[in-house]
Amino acid sequence: MKKKKTETTGSLLPSAMADVELQHIERALAQLRTMSNQSSGTLNVEYWRERLNAVSAGHALVPAQKRRIESLRAALDAVGKGPRDTTPGRRKTTNRLWAKAA
Repeated sequence: MKKKKTETTGSLLPSAMADVELQHIERALAQLRTMSNQSSGTLNVEYWRERLNAVSAGHALVPAQKRRIESLRAALDAVGKGPRDTTPGRRKTTNRLWAKAA
């Protein structure tokens, strides 16, 4: 199997590729906000934090992108502190399949 250039050299991906990832995360965050306003439950904000960390660690970011990431992290924190369902044994979470559709 052929390795990607970034795997063999350890270099970062270009910042232009980070924009696509950041736009995807921004759209998903908008949906998470809508979901948290409409229903109670635990949203899978941790998955999106992992995605942000991956973008941050894997791309050569420009200052504007770094600010976007910090803004998205703050927004995820706000969504994560939303209303929670306290019914025992019943937890609502988003899953990775839903996340891929976002």
